[in-house]
Amino acid sequence: MAHKTQHCLRSTCFALLLAALLFSGFVWAPGIGKSSLPVASGGEETLRAYADRLQFHVGSTFQMKLFDDPRFRETLTREFNVFVSFVFMRNAEPEQGQFNFRGMDQNIQFAREHQMKMFGASLIYRAGSVAPPWLVPKRGGDWGRPKEEYDGILREWIQTVVRHGGDAYYCWEVVNEPVSNPNQPWQGVFGRDEYIAKAFRYAREANPNVALELNETFGQGGIDRAKADEFFDLVQRLKSQGVPIDVVGTEMHLEAQLLRPTYLDEFRYFLSRARSAGVQVYVTEMDFYQGPPGAFPDPWEHQRQVYHDVVATCLADSNCKGFTTWGISDVRSWPSQRVREPRLDAKPLLFDEQYQKKPAYLGVLQAFQERAKGVQNRE
Repeated sequence: MAHKTQHCLRSTCFALLLAALLFSGFVWAPGIGKSSLPVASGGEETLRAYADRLQFHVGSTFQMKLFDDPRFRETLTREFNVFVSFVFMRNAEPEQGQFNFRGMDQNIQFAREHQMKMFGASLIYRAGSVAPPWLVPKRGGDWGRPKEEYDGILREWIQTVVRHGGDAYYCWEVVNEPVSNPNQPWQGVFGRDEYIAKAFRYAREANPNVALELNETFGQGGIDRAKADEFFDLVQRLKSQGVPIDVVGTEMHLEAQLLRPTYLDEFRYFLSRARSAGVQVYVTEMDFYQGPPGAFPDPWEHQRQVYHDVVATCLADSNCKGFTTWGISDVRSWPSQRVREPRLDAKPLLFDEQYQKKPAYLGVLQAFQERAKGVQNRE
């Protein structure tokens, strides 16, 4: 009886402590530490407070084009405990061997001022997007340098950046979309498996304590199962060779008119393959285009439900450690900015153009609340 009474007292104390933490402004998460930031103005609950309580990474992107807007900065620091820091070779090494860390240092300073951590993206991505002109030959055919020279360039790039980032970054996206893109010049010089293996090994040498992630996109209708199988075959083949892949990322740039009824089952399949491969999972890039006008009776409720269900499915799997929206406000989003077929009417994010919370935000918050309640009941 005494043991049972003590257990009840501990449960009561825990509930009181949880309430105090969530509403007092104290937040904590692995590698993030304490924060004096309020939970929210007026004592409202926030995504960040719940994510910290659950030791979960909830993030968004650091968008320089919006940085001067105080609403952007306030929303980012209030609601998220991590953010995506873009470190592209085109900007950070504009000339061979000459590094420019001005943007990276600004990100590091902002993160430290607001007790946040950063997800670095992307060390290796396709040439047309992030490679500097000096790295890519002007004409096709031979890549123009000996293989050994490319190896030295790859090592210097990755290790210089990762060491400069230090403990401000909790994870580096070492290679982005290797199944979807050849990621030149690296694939042309080394072959896909070899360049990925080299990149991860160089990153691990530079910082043994940071998580290393391999990211991929799987379509706008869910997670294409055949592509997921190809991706995990690659992951398992590399892992069997000792390549230090810690995390796999799945993008979810979903579109309502393309969304398959099986999208959650497809996500669960991805989670199960990751667990079998011995790697953790981050949802790295999520937005949800609500669909063309008139396509759905209530597009905002539909959007809310999809966001809720994706986050709840992630939280239900202890191997799924992070969730990132690809932007904060509908004022600027990937679907509206993409080069091919931009969705000019896209409102795919958690906050509207005035940084007001949308039903989608409430769906994510509900998923966090449900998970926190479940954890509390078990404890």
